[in-house]
Amino acid sequence: MLAALPVAAILKDFLPGFLERTSGLDELENRIYVLHSETHDLQDRVNALVARRNQQSSEKHRVESDIRRMEKAIIDIAEQPPLFVHEVGEPSSKLNRFAVNVSREGAATQARVNGERGAANPIWRYANVAEVWAASFEEAKQAVETAFPFKLGYQKSFQKAGGSANEKMLAEAQARAVAESRAGAS
Repeated sequence: MLAALPVAAILKDFLPGFLERTSGLDELENRIYVLHSETHDLQDRVNALVARRNQQSSEKHRVESDIRRMEKAIIDIAEQPPLFVHEVGEPSSKLNRFAVNVSREGAATQARVNGERGAANPIWRYANVAEVWAASFEEAKQAVETAFPFKLGYQKSFQKAGGSANEKMLAEAQARAVAESRAGAS
């Protein structure tokens, strides 16, 4: 038993270090630190992907909202009666644009009263606007009278220069379309 006490004292000092070295606790601790770091990296990537998904979801919602708004505008435009635009004169930066409402209902009625069977053009059932390009109001009146003579039953009325914003946008869009179509035809 006396011999066992020194062996027990030696084992008491030597055994914990030996067990720790042989069990690989240092390697396990190092592996735990690496796994912990990888977990944080993976969590950061997941958070970035979630943020990207949320951003794309909000973008998709915005685009769908725009599509619904455009579909409603298309339906509203499709329900409106057609507008026929007649152009009198050549658009130019030196000339002013005058808008004239033109109708021909009286001409078809008078032709029927006189017994004529001339076919009435169906465009006169709808709104017709003449865009007159002239240097002055007097020149515009003369050009309109030449293009749409009263004796053939045309009724004309000039629109006010300070029309609504929609009318101005429509007029500008029509002028651009005419200019582009002429540029394309050249």
